[in-house]
Amino acid sequence: MTITWNDIFTQGTLIDYSVHMWRARIQLTASDLGIEQTDDVVQALSFGCHRLAPAKSFEQINICVRLWQKAIEEHSLNFPLLNGVRYVPDNQVAQLQAKLERQEREFSACVREFIEEYGDIQDEMIPVLKSALHSACKNEEAADVAIERVVNEYPSSQRIASKFGLEWNFFTISLPTSQDAVKTAKSAVPQVQKVIESMVTELRTELAEKVEILLKLSAKAKAGQSRAKNGFGQKSVESALAVLDKVERLNILNDPAITQQTNILRSLLDSEADAFQISQELDSVKTSLKKDITDAAQDAEKRLTGMGNRKLTT
Repeated sequence: MTITWNDIFTQGTLIDYSVHMWRARIQLTASDLGIEQTDDVVQALSFGCHRLAPAKSFEQINICVRLWQKAIEEHSLNFPLLNGVRYVPDNQVAQLQAKLERQEREFSACVREFIEEYGDIQDEMIPVLKSALHSACKNEEAADVAIERVVNEYPSSQRIASKFGLEWNFFTISLPTSQDAVKTAKSAVPQVQKVIESMVTELRTELAEKVEILLKLSAKAKAGQSRAKNGFGQKSVESALAVLDKVERLNILNDPAITQQTNILRSLLDSEADAFQISQELDSVKTSLKKDITDAAQDAEKRLTGMGNRKLTT
């Protein structure tokens, strides 16, 4: 049976997402302002990239953005055919939506706080800019022109809110209903196969990378450089378990290697074995994860085509 996009979306959907931020930066050179590029001016204006607000003003906003992006990454897989798009398993959509909405509320609160402080930020920055420009310009008229150019780069407080935003949208790809649907399905096969192999590779790679970290910790234990018998401290165990949880919930293709090796890793993390025994087991896990990825993708394709289809809309 020829695999189609419908087979991919029997268990998931796509999410596209974007972040809108006022970066408080403009590109300026001394010649843009008609002034001499002295050391004082360079220090004050950071020519090439001029900051209109201090970086600390955006700290809380940036934290919200990182948590929002992390939520998407934790509940989805890469979709290699489209930039800025990821694949979300159906059983993850509700949880992801709730997290995104929560982070968006926190983001909006941080933006409101930034807007409330916006006047103070300008009051703090503009005198510094004026001082540098007056000292650099050859006359007052040139300084005034340069200052006006810089000050005009500040949006009004009313416009600031529109420059910040977190956006996302769930959608799917479906087959056309015309008589050409069969031809379209066949032409899409290589792309669908690419997506499947990407999913298998992504989860196995993430798990293998964590195994590599555990191997390094075991090596330290074998060298007598760790307090833990197997080299795994509490934080290391928690970090590894978080990765295991993620790959298990995203293993919608039922890759048996993922299932088998995550079970083994859970046992190892809870084991009283010494670092030498642990290292041998970890090496075996790493080898298994890197083995026969192409075959695993083909097996996943066979399983998908036996799942049946559902009606999808874009």
